Amino acid sequence: MNDNNFKEYVDCLNKYVEKDKNIIFFCIGTDRVIGDCVGPITGSLLKNKYGNKNIYGDLEENLTYENIEDKLNEVNLKYSNPYIIAIDAALSSNEDIGKFYVDNKGINYRKSLNSKNLKIGDIGIKVVVGKDYNDSELNFKVLQNISLSKIVKISKKTFDGINILLNK
Repeated sequence: MNDNNFKEYVDCLNKYVEKDKNIIFFCIGTDRVIGDCVGPITGSLLKNKYGNKNIYGDLEENLTYENIEDKLNEVNLKYSNPYIIAIDAALSSNEDIGKFYVDNKGINYRKSLNSKNLKIGDIGIKVVVGKDYNDSELNFKVLQNISLSKIVKISKKTFDGINILLNK
């Protein structure tokens, strides 16, 4: 993993995240596909350190397109002005694998392969886990065949960046 990119990741978090707000984490993904586990593993690491409060999505209860709208509605009812940081795995070019991308407009989350995108969160953290072949079947195979140890390392780095942010 690129140390310069990790530093940029932490710098972007410090620049964009409004720490005085009530931060909610949406750790998106499923534990049924190894390459899509970055969100759930990061969510579990966050819960182990900070407790269950304000963290949605972990290895026990995945946050996926099937339940994400319900969780958004739940958060909007529970908090008057939630500030959501969404975390998700992504596919891109080979040279981007292992890189973090922070977007101060959230994440465009595709509800299904042929439907509209939903905007999730105020801040989006995308972590590139594999190569995007622009083919849904091939991309699914890529996500199924990524090394678990690689995903765990990426998830720990994702957590490390958030941990640095929260402890400043």
